[in-house]
Amino acid sequence: MKLLDITHFYSERGGGIKTYINNKINFFSHIDDIQHTLVIPGEEDDTYYNGKTKVITLKSPQLLFSKNYRLIINPLKLASIIEEEKPNIIEIGSPFIIPSVVNFLKEKLKFKVFGFFHSDLEKVSDGILKKGNLIKPLIRKYVYKTYSNMDLVIAPSNYVKRYLNRVGIYNVKVVNHGVDVDFFLNVEADKKDKIFYGIEESRTILLYVGRFSPDKNFSELLNIFKLLNFSFPDRFHFLIVGDGPLKEEIYDKLDSNYTVLDYISSKEELAKIYKMADVFVSASKNDTFGISLIEAQACGLPVVAYNVGPFPEIVYYKDLLCKDSFDFFYKIIYLSENKKLIDKDAIVNFVKNNFDLKLTMQNLLNIYRESIEVKSV
Repeated sequence: MKLLDITHFYSERGGGIKTYINNKINFFSHIDDIQHTLVIPGEEDDTYYNGKTKVITLKSPQLLFSKNYRLIINPLKLASIIEEEKPNIIEIGSPFIIPSVVNFLKEKLKFKVFGFFHSDLEKVSDGILKKGNLIKPLIRKYVYKTYSNMDLVIAPSNYVKRYLNRVGIYNVKVVNHGVDVDFFLNVEADKKDKIFYGIEESRTILLYVGRFSPDKNFSELLNIFKLLNFSFPDRFHFLIVGDGPLKEEIYDKLDSNYTVLDYISSKEELAKIYKMADVFVSASKNDTFGISLIEAQACGLPVVAYNVGPFPEIVYYKDLLCKDSFDFFYKIIYLSENKKLIDKDAIVNFVKNNFDLKLTMQNLLNIYRESIEVKSV
């Protein structure tokens, strides 16, 4: 089986889509009957191999709103690659430009088209645009037009599946993102790390890993940190990992008890950061899954987040999900006073039983194989 992945949103600076693609690359390297090719934008045209996966980069301009990402804008080059690769399945990881090129060639080359619905564009518009409600009907129409004619749409959560059903798209299957639970279990926390980062042993470490951006509701998270710092100046330390357009806001709002770390590419180093922390926090209201929450829980961390989107599906301690910022504030205080009540083993087992990478990737592989078998009948 020849599988071709195409996406705009594969950045060297991380992100959930890159993690999903890299998980496929690693998993498919052990599957003999899969030939995997990945097409992504790049600074120059290039072809190289990542394990068994053939990676093709197309020279593409950077996006204006995010220098970490590029946009494939050459449909002729993309079409030429598709014709040369002759895939059985093309999986599209972004809704712009790529679907029109793929669908144009679908009947001619007789491949199946899958779409992975990574981002809730309607909610993202709320986080970025002050008048997001005005364009929501247009976004919904675009989503329907883009995904309704695909052979299958893959959703990372039941929350996304329900949204797609409301839009009028029913050819949907859920494939949760997964993490390598055994990897996280085997990484040991380094007790010297707190000393290295200047964090007092008595502090409760609140960890955020992700983009510093409006779509992640990052400003609100900083406001909660600021209030905690004001109310309990000797109790918390805020460990903030990532990058994004709101980075300077950290220094404007917080005056003490915080550490900012740049994007961490090393999985082992990131795992050590998770294991150094006490609580993982996210104020996002736009996620379609939340892979950082799963990684944190694979390290035994309780999660405080809003009771929205997919989070009720993926968070073990449901009573730590919040209705508003004040609820968020008080639940963090509760955790700081009741750390011993947290059952870290139960959190890890929850992730292992539901989101272990071997389970989620095997589910995806079964869907691919079933699709080809149906086609050949």
